[in-house]
Amino acid sequence: MISSCGSRNSSLRSARVGQGTDCFRSSLFVMGEFGANDYRSFLVSNRTVEQATAYVPQIVDTISQGLEVLIRHGAKYIVVPDIFPLGCVPTVLTKLASPNKVDYYRNGCLKSANRLGRYHNSLLRQRIKLLRHKYPHAKIIAAEYYRPVLAFLDMPGHFGLNSNTTLLTCCGAGGPPYNYDFNSECGWPGVMACADPSQALQWDGFHLTESAYRAVADGWLHGPYADPPIMHVARP
Repeated sequence: MISSCGSRNSSLRSARVGQGTDCFRSSLFVMGEFGANDYRSFLVSNRTVEQATAYVPQIVDTISQGLEVLIRHGAKYIVVPDIFPLGCVPTVLTKLASPNKVDYYRNGCLKSANRLGRYHNSLLRQRIKLLRHKYPHAKIIAAEYYRPVLAFLDMPGHFGLNSNTTLLTCCGAGGPPYNYDFNSECGWPGVMACADPSQALQWDGFHLTESAYRAVADGWLHGPYADPPIMHVARP
């Protein structure tokens, strides 16, 4: 969670004792994204998509409870991101690789894992709608990772990305189709980054590259990947 009230720990401590409320009201909080690491951990530890799906309501409930705590402490501006299309992530693609082409979308993403992401995002959006009604004074911004990542895959050239490497890990090992090896991850001895990370989409097998995140951030600030766009809320 990120805000402009100094360190997150000191900010929350001061809020608990009734201080720092003005800072909370004037700060922009980014709540997450949460849940993606939980689902990824499930999927790469030999559990099924169905088993991971069972935890979605509990995870969304926890996010909602955290939002309410912030709002009750005075937070007014909160960005709540959804999660990535998990079936487009090299770690998940490597672990759940299927010999059946019917299990994949045209862009190479796994259908089952993407359904998990869509379910999470659908429940999260419903909860945001309820919280907006419950706390009309708060500006809760629903931000997206899911839709921009699909846009990067469908139109890589539009974003300056290499269409031949959209599912390849830039900082990884093992070569195509995903250049990801659970025994040779980014940061390990001998694992090198690709020649031009600015044209890559996937950084280390789960996170995007700086250039991709820049495009996401622009979509959050100005649209179309945030409802409402952050700069629309920030305007006096």
